[in-house]
Amino acid sequence: MSQVLPAFIRRDWVDVGDGQLLHLAQYGNPNGIPVLYLHGGPGGGCMSDELKLFDENSYRILMLDQRGGGRSRPKGDIRHNNLQALLADIETVRGLLNIPCWCVVGGSYGATLGFIYSALFPHRVMSQVLWGLFVPSDEAVAWLYGANGAANLFPQEYLAFTSLQDFTPCLETFLAGYRKGLHAPDINTLNAHVYQWLSWELALSLPGTKLPDTELPFGKSLAQIELHFAYHQYFNSYEIMCENASKITAKTVILQGEMDWVCPVMIGERFISEYGNEQIHYSVVKGGYHALANGKMHEEVVYAVGEMARKIHEK
Repeated sequence: MSQVLPAFIRRDWVDVGDGQLLHLAQYGNPNGIPVLYLHGGPGGGCMSDELKLFDENSYRILMLDQRGGGRSRPKGDIRHNNLQALLADIETVRGLLNIPCWCVVGGSYGATLGFIYSALFPHRVMSQVLWGLFVPSDEAVAWLYGANGAANLFPQEYLAFTSLQDFTPCLETFLAGYRKGLHAPDINTLNAHVYQWLSWELALSLPGTKLPDTELPFGKSLAQIELHFAYHQYFNSYEIMCENASKITAKTVILQGEMDWVCPVMIGERFISEYGNEQIHYSVVKGGYHALANGKMHEEVVYAVGEMARKIHEK
């Protein structure tokens, strides 16, 4: 695979209301297959390395920073940040670009968002590749943040993650405590909560990796938005997924790492088995983790994205 990034086309800040300006950058072939890239988090942002997933000759690549994330403004905003707003933003951008339908590529909560979007707007998505799909059920949230899930696999990291809060078996109370810490007026308290929140996430997504201190400025908004969604039960994402998964008409490839400890295979497989349809293909990547920085996951996603373009061209 070439390490040369797809050619830059243009960038815009899209006004979607609520005082939100979303950063949209376009790359690749202006006449190629339009593909919307949905980053994770929620609250992350698009990274230049993620352009390596795409063949620039095949795709017109639309890298959209969601509300509060990346270069979108205001950075870290949570006042107008919820699932319905993110879905409305996607449709606003599509309409402004006059794109009848497009492909979707995304990972983690970006995969969740893409899954829901393709179920609620099936005529707008022609095909999609998703990885590290987060199924935001009570079980998945308890696995991620509770004491009896991933905590059993990473006990030392979980001890550090919970060290800033008084122990409580109530997950809602625990998240509320972290929420207070992530908005603390004291900068040291705030930074400590940001560091531990992101370190726990990194321990699960790419085990053995240490969070550099340089990530804290970027990480503040990411941690705050992630917790905002977790505290509000992801704004009914799971129920919407269950009720609408059968409506997906786009060819959907879901790649899940065998050792994805953020979004474990057992939860994803059970969800797709119960609610999926014949258009949804769920595949486990042997030796794969959650993050694209893992070589096995990156290779599988690149292959799937390439195959998506080939099959569309063959039609």
